[in-house]
Amino acid sequence: MSAVEIVSKIKKLPQVQRRRVYRFVGEQLLHEEDRRDNEAADRALEEKGENISWTKARKRLGWA
Repeated sequence: MSAVEIVSKIKKLPQVQRRRVYRFVGEQLLHEEDRRDNEAADRALEEKGENISWTKARKRLGWA
């Protein structure tokens, strides 16, 4: 089943059920983003090197 077919089926649901599906999908996306962020943080913590301030890091990245 393609994504287009799934979206089509979701759109056919009654409004209350459709909202539940959207809420569930939104929560799952947040959980996945958190999982990926935590993995990236764990990798960063494992790296060796000096700790620098956020201000200095932003300057090095060209964000400041």
